[in-house]
Amino acid sequence: MNTFLKLLIFFVILILGFAGLAFYWTFYKPLPDYEETISLTGLSEEVQVHWDAYGVPHIYANNEDDLYYALGYVHAQDRLWQMTLTQIAAEGRFAEFFGENEELIELDKYQRTLGFWKIAQQLVDTLGQEEREVLNAYTHGVNAFVNNNTNRLPVEFSLTGIQPLRWTPARSLAVSRLMGWELNMGWWSEVTYGYLREKLPANQFEQLQLRFPESAPTSLDDEESMGYSAALMPMLQQEIKKRELLEMEGTHVGSNAWVIDGSKSETGYPMLAGDPHLGLDMPGKWYEVHLNLNGKNVSGATLAGVPAVIIGQNDQIAWSFTSIMSDDTDFFLEQTDPLDRGRYVADSLNDTTASYRSFDKIREIIKVKDGDDRSFEIRYTKHGPVISDIYPVQELTEDKVISMQWTGYEMSNEMRTLYQINWAEDFQDFKDALPSFGVPGLNLMYADVEGNIAMYSVAKLPIRSGDPTTLREGWDPAQDWQGFIPHDQMPRLINPEDGWIANANNKITTDSYPYYIATFWEPPSRIERIEQVLTADSTLGYNQFQSLQNDSYSAFAAKLTPKILEIIKNQDAYNFDLPISYLENWNYKYDLKSTAASIFDVFFVNFTENTLKDDFGDVAYSNFIHHENIPVRTMSSLIDTESSFFDDLTTESVETKEDMVVKSMQDAILFLSDSLGSEPFEWRWEQLHTLMLEPPLLSRAAEDPESPNALKLIVDNVLSKGPYKVPSHGMSVNNGQYRWNNAFEMILGPSIRRISDLFDMSRSKSILPTGQSGNPLSDHYGDQTDMWLDGQYRWLYQDSTLFEEADIRTMRLVPVE
Repeated sequence: MNTFLKLLIFFVILILGFAGLAFYWTFYKPLPDYEETISLTGLSEEVQVHWDAYGVPHIYANNEDDLYYALGYVHAQDRLWQMTLTQIAAEGRFAEFFGENEELIELDKYQRTLGFWKIAQQLVDTLGQEEREVLNAYTHGVNAFVNNNTNRLPVEFSLTGIQPLRWTPARSLAVSRLMGWELNMGWWSEVTYGYLREKLPANQFEQLQLRFPESAPTSLDDEESMGYSAALMPMLQQEIKKRELLEMEGTHVGSNAWVIDGSKSETGYPMLAGDPHLGLDMPGKWYEVHLNLNGKNVSGATLAGVPAVIIGQNDQIAWSFTSIMSDDTDFFLEQTDPLDRGRYVADSLNDTTASYRSFDKIREIIKVKDGDDRSFEIRYTKHGPVISDIYPVQELTEDKVISMQWTGYEMSNEMRTLYQINWAEDFQDFKDALPSFGVPGLNLMYADVEGNIAMYSVAKLPIRSGDPTTLREGWDPAQDWQGFIPHDQMPRLINPEDGWIANANNKITTDSYPYYIATFWEPPSRIERIEQVLTADSTLGYNQFQSLQNDSYSAFAAKLTPKILEIIKNQDAYNFDLPISYLENWNYKYDLKSTAASIFDVFFVNFTENTLKDDFGDVAYSNFIHHENIPVRTMSSLIDTESSFFDDLTTESVETKEDMVVKSMQDAILFLSDSLGSEPFEWRWEQLHTLMLEPPLLSRAAEDPESPNALKLIVDNVLSKGPYKVPSHGMSVNNGQYRWNNAFEMILGPSIRRISDLFDMSRSKSILPTGQSGNPLSDHYGDQTDMWLDGQYRWLYQDSTLFEEADIRTMRLVPVE
């Protein structure tokens, strides 16, 4: 062998060695040793962490400080990048860590104006002693992991070149407020509907049947009010961009939850089920744990960054939640002082006299990586931050601005509620925990071993006069919030005679309820199916609950399909024998093999576009369909009318509803043939409805044409999972919402499924769409996805039964000697 060849082989081996070493340090070294003994400063006694076959930690501690310290440690071990990214979002520091990019700078301005970090810091001062000690112990645990593993950080830190942020109690509270904003969807609809009200002629707006409450008299007539709702549209667009960046998409942000008492269960004890619907990403929203404190147990789903089980059970009770869909945000049109723009009208005393206040102001400095710092000013009125300052638009005159009031800016103590529920021993303890909860508005579903079932709506909801869905006049004290609905007057249901309670983000009160809660409830498709199943069988068990959580039947499609069939069967322009055959024989389930499901959905998307886009225009229509609730409710109503919307303004003839249905069905058949193939068996739902599980931020960065190829390779082949074929639909109990702007890629669904049978509190059933770990080479990165797709579950134990499993590994956390 000649010298040159020897040298070449040597260098190849050397390069491969360095590459292998780099791969090891980047991907494998951050993986935990689940049987390690770790000495930690700050612990007072040994804590044992038993890891089950799915990477769920079962934490056994002798005192509360050590218990929550250990929870902070394992959260950081498995989800540190997720926790860090959440804090960058909360504080508005994207440009500081990711560079000089105008979109990131605008996002930072937006996040800081919304003020998540500001309110989180204020909430720290309102904490009671118990929850303060829990947060402090948890904080020490998170930081202990970071301090002990500076050379073993997750791969995302290597890819971005940033370091973890030091954890504080305020950071945990910021996570809570961010979740509150993610579940706050009412303002999206208000802005969209307000825009449509300004965009469309009055008669057409009425045809939409958007079911606004009757408007109270206002000082501004319609002409004077025009243009102001349009000024909020840039805020909506920024929110959409942020949610795409952080993989928080989807507008059915809510849940299913139901509970039955012993009279309807196979075991004679209550059963409770819950599956929150959130945007789906890697590694997923929830992290499951079991905590054992001197023999007392609590288990279920946590959010990385928050030291509490949010959905779960203990030895006596079980609980879950759905979103109330509450209207907890208002926008106020403010009048500035024409002689002093630093002041605004706080109270218009009469036609000629006004009381003024100075704007409160905060100067924010945005640090920019590899660029100059940027500064901007946030103004505040008595209602909240001036949103219109972020996106100044011509429609706003120089002396008017828009501020935003959100209940998330009020003082509340969700940590106290969660802590007390986690360790509640009976129904009274549970009830006593609720008054301090404020944001987000939730329906808490409850069951206990004594046989009680209940649903409590908990939220800090304003009492207001006038039309709650339109801009309010900031200078009129009568339009200010007049306090909040008292906790003891919020909706609740306890031990109903029929033995069951359910909610799927549907309307929760009749019109006789004295307070306004919301307008934009979810369509009734899911709750109708849940009620149908819960009342069909005399007794129910795990099998029926699992089947219902994975049910793909659409009551919405069942109502609409006969109306479509009636029209397409009574026309002779096209031969629709094929879609008629499939739709007539459809069971209205979105199973993977269903061709009828594909025909119906492609038809409905086209039907909506053909009917409305010519009237709305491109921008308004795009905003309209972003919130799936809106087109579904609107078109479900319009199809029973002879609305002028059915006329296509781009043609000289006058089209009817029948014309639009026929055109849309023909468009659907052409789309399916062109995109999937000429044979109907190629049109199955599995060919359209797919899910890609991707990492927040990095997946968007990899889509940039200028991003390095190495980043694209890592994101596509290491950090992401999929695409997967997914049964379900946005109108089925097994929620599978897709983007209308990019149909039919699924973006939202059950972020966890949980079922508790109060007969046996030693365990519960659950499944995650991804897995426990945030490390892409961990065995628990996406190890539950196939089970989640197939409707399977696994046991989560909270007693000694756990140790009968063969795969248990034990980590020991011990005090430094």
